[in-house]
Amino acid sequence: MKMLGNSSRGLFPIQKRLLYKTCVLLIALYGFQLWFFKSAPIVKNINELKKMQQRVALWIIGAFQTSLSKGIKAIAGLIPITLYLHKLNGRHHLHYTSISPSHAINSLLDPQYAKNQTPYKTATSKLTAKQQANLKSPIKDVNEWLNSIRSCFNPLHPWISDSQSFF
Repeated sequence: MKMLGNSSRGLFPIQKRLLYKTCVLLIALYGFQLWFFKSAPIVKNINELKKMQQRVALWIIGAFQTSLSKGIKAIAGLIPITLYLHKLNGRHHLHYTSISPSHAINSLLDPQYAKNQTPYKTATSKLTAKQQANLKSPIKDVNEWLNSIRSCFNPLHPWISDSQSFF
């Protein structure tokens, strides 16, 4: 990326930011669901991503390495990587509501979300309370998220909660 431009010539800062967001960030975060979930986010990976984003922000703006990181990221128009990961994680959880009924992941979810599939032997519903407490998995996070939105979301009429009715 440094070959494409520096502070005096090459790509404009807007183009550098676009390149980072559309190419580099997507490659760097590929498969983040495997290591970034509520019960066990891997701090080492997050720190590496923060360092990467700091270097990119300096490259976009053309600032010195001793510049303040939060200020440079704000000027470059980059949100903190942890907030971006939380946003992507929320979208990832939302994706589970629209997967095919025959998808294998449905057999790992709680019965109300399994879409008429028989639960697998290691499904969250078949685990003991102690096993569920010790479990650190993206599937557990998806189940908790689905349970939290289930009571306030009506798929046919999202503006009406379960406690209300039409008639």
